[in-house]
Order: sequence, then structure tokens, then C-alpha cells
Amino acid sequence: MRTALLSDVHGNEAALDAVLEDIQSNRVSAIVMLGDISYRGPKPSECLEKVRTHCDYVIKGNADEWAVRGIHAGEVPAEAIELMRAEQTFTAGHLSEDQRAYLHHLPSSLELPLSNKRQLYAVHATPESLFTVIPKHAEDEAFQAFGSANPRADYYAYGHIHDPHYRRINGKSIINTGSVGLPFDGSPEASYVLLDRDDDVHVQFRRVPYDINRAVQDLSDTGYPAEAVPLLRYIYENGSRPV
Repeated sequence: MRTALLSDVHGNEAALDAVLEDIQSNRVSAIVMLGDISYRGPKPSECLEKVRTHCDYVIKGNADEWAVRGIHAGEVPAEAIELMRAEQTFTAGHLSEDQRAYLHHLPSSLELPLSNKRQLYAVHATPESLFTVIPKHAEDEAFQAFGSANPRADYYAYGHIHDPHYRRINGKSIINTGSVGLPFDGSPEASYVLLDRDDDVHVQFRRVPYDINRAVQDLSDTGYPAEAVPLLRYIYENGSRPV
């Protein structure tokens, strides 16, 4: 039995298609989406419909919240808010009322049995917030909120930081899936995680190449806000944000 954990598609249909194809080839029994489906990419509606079709469990991310209600002052750096609001206008304009309602009503966490003895607890960022950043190299104490929110779990998964990692803390496993559509760890390949489930659980990080030229072309073909195109193109091609 295998469970796939993926997160942070950000409207990148080319990357999502490649990951779904890889998942299919790995005989996965359940797919879990940890949020950030549509906002900040050229194919918000298409990605959302594919997630609704193929994913068995879906929780909300901060970008899903933004896609529905907009970006509030103080949630992003002041110098970025005008650009990000233009992108939000694009995203919201490409989502139907039904799609926006779907995003609005998504749960913020998920508990899932992995075996008779093992439980998974998943959130987008932290159990307390869709927006809080716990970076890859944070101290162990930064993850205490996961155990406090769900002490039954053996495995804790989150997305949000676009930087995959794994660590053990007091006998518990912390997994970050990385990002399908906007990796920030220096590799442009789409990132997700497979959990092999038998008497124990084995964590496998997957990196999937995809047609980056298609993703860049989608920015042009869909009329994505021109001022955002150089940034997204750089991330697609480099797997990191410009310094």
C-alpha cells in the first residue's frame, strides 16, 4: 500500500501532470494534497479540477485562502503586495463560483491511518496557521505544535516552504513534501513524497522532471500578469527564487 503526499502546485499544470503520471506508475492507493493548488500560476482552474478528480484527501493552504478572499496587508512583504494582488485577480477570475466555494470550505488539517499502528497528521504550514513558516533547518522545538495538536500521530506532514526534508524528533517523523509547481530548493523538478505502508512506513522523496517550456508558454498563452512572468519563469527554470 502506498500513499502519495503532494503540496504547492500553484497553478502549474505541466508539473502537476508529470507528478500524477509518476504517481500512477507507482500504484498508489491514496493521494493527499496539502494545499496551495491554484494561486500563483497560469492554470488555476485546470489544476483545481485535476486535484478534485485525482486526490482522495485535500486540505487548505494559504494560497487557497488568498485565491478566495484576497491578500491582506501584512501577510506578504509590502514591496510584493501589488504584484501578488494582480496575480490573485488573475486566479480568482479563472475560478468558477463552485471552485471558489470548494477552496473556501476545505479543512485545514487531516488525520489518516497509515497502518493498524501508524497515524499521519497533515497540515499545510502549522496546526495553528496557514501562514507560519517553519524552515528546513529550524530547531526541533519549532515543531512542538504538531505533537501538541495531535499526540496520536506518528508521522507529521506539511508543505508551504517549498523545500523538502525529513527528520525524527522524539520517535516521531516530520515530513515536508517540497513543492510540485514552485520548488525553492535548487532543483526545478517537481517534488512529492511516497509513503510505503506495510507493518512499518517507509518515506520516499520523489523528484519528477516536467516540461518547463510548456509551463513558461502557459504563462504567455493565458495572459498571466506580465509583471509576474519573469519571476515565475526564473523559479520554473532554476528551482529557486532570485536572490
